[in-house]
Order: sequence, then structure tokens, then C-alpha cells
Amino acid sequence: MKIAAYLLALSLILSVVGCEHAAVPPTSSIVPPRPTPYQRFIPMPRQPENLGGVPWSGAFALDTKTGQICFTYPGEFDAKWNSIPDCVALYRQYPD
Repeated sequence: MKIAAYLLALSLILSVVGCEHAAVPPTSSIVPPRPTPYQRFIPMPRQPENLGGVPWSGAFALDTKTGQICFTYPGEFDAKWNSIPDCVALYRQYPD
């Protein structure tokens, strides 16, 4: 009877230990993790005392990849705003 109990306990231990190894996939089939999604262009709120001549509050955005401020839509603006790129142009120049 002691031998049967010993064999039963041994078989339970081996089955539990064997299951742990079967649950781990081989290293060749592990898929690398996907990059965390992020919002690349963050709209900037309008500050009327600082931005005279800007048509609306969503005119500018911050490109978090390049650190540049860009226009969110194409248009004709005053000469003082000509140095600011279009957000679509930045996206095409520096794709994700």
C-alpha cells in the first residue's frame, strides 16, 4: 500500500512539473511586443494674447516625434507664420 501511495504521489508531482514546461512556447515562436501607441500630433489651445491673426484654436499642433509645432490644416497665413510647417508634411517627412 505504501508503494502505491508513493507511486501516486510521484506521478502527480511529475505531471505538475511536466505541465509547466509544456506551457512555455519555444523561443523561436515568441512574437516581439508591439510598440505602445501614442498620439503623435497634440492640438495646442489658443491663447489670444499671444497668437494674433490665427484663425481658430486648432490651428497648431505639437509633433511629439520631432518636437516641432505645425499647422493642422493648409491655408494662406501672414508672413510671420510661413516658417511653421504643415503637420501632413512633417508626417510624410518623418513617418512612424
